[in-house]
Amino acid sequence: MLSFRRFQVFVGFLLVAVAAQAEPVRFFALGDAPYSDGEMVYLRTLLQEASAQSPPFIIHIGDIKGGSQPCSDARIQGVADLFRAQPVPFFYTPGDNEWADCHRRRAGARDPLERLAVLRQIVFSDAAVLHTGALRPVVPDPAYPENLYFSHDGVLFVLIHVVGSNNNLKPKNGAAMAEFKARAAANRALLERASAAANATQARALVLAFHANPLFEERGPRPGFVAVKQDLRRLLADYSGSVLLIHGDTHRFRFDHPLVDADGNRITRFNRLEVPGSPFVAGVWVTVDADAAQVFDVQVVYPNALLNLGED
Repeated sequence: MLSFRRFQVFVGFLLVAVAAQAEPVRFFALGDAPYSDGEMVYLRTLLQEASAQSPPFIIHIGDIKGGSQPCSDARIQGVADLFRAQPVPFFYTPGDNEWADCHRRRAGARDPLERLAVLRQIVFSDAAVLHTGALRPVVPDPAYPENLYFSHDGVLFVLIHVVGSNNNLKPKNGAAMAEFKARAAANRALLERASAAANATQARALVLAFHANPLFEERGPRPGFVAVKQDLRRLLADYSGSVLLIHGDTHRFRFDHPLVDADGNRITRFNRLEVPGSPFVAGVWVTVDADAAQVFDVQVVYPNALLNLGED
């Protein structure tokens, strides 16, 4: 008969063995589309094909309309309905085109903060739109329903709200600056809480998603992204595992190691994936395998044009 101590050791061994044999996590990521009605047709096909492979979830990293398209409720609602129709959980983090750039004349000269409030109302107030409840996402601040983290098969996923167009930093606009500072504080608090959760659960890897390209390569940092880059380095200091950042914004597929340490060496455990974007409608299959030599693996795919023609 096993003693209680031996039983504890045996159970611990089983838990370690199960963790070591954990299956890779494979999900689908896309963004910066649709920018036109024509792109919407291809986006529907792309999502149909992705959903057919039954991923645990899909992530859209923002920009659900073109920058010169009207910032209308109907356009947001149309994409929200597409999200709702997907048979798998759908995560979404906002881009600049759907709110921060709505002040542009060609976009309707709308108030960006009013557009942000409408975006949150349409996409996030109805749980059926994104239907992510089964994955139990944690939303630390109800004022930022788009900011969340969740765990899936030992991998921690974090979505924060960082957008293009310099992250809506507008020093001459008091209301915009108040929003910028409050959102930056909410992002930082979320990352701190998420990194603590990753350490507490011994997460196998951490995946972070937001819209903006924070321009790692620029010598003179863009002011709107200074805090974001500081937060990323703080995250790497707090969490020692492999990290993947997924973003869009500049519509150029890349998969690399953009951060360097104090000695100028690439930080290879920090990976960056930029998804393709308009005029190309495409997505990326992402595989996370903590036991592999390359923890993150990616595969770009485009929608099958034959499906748009109604052919088998």
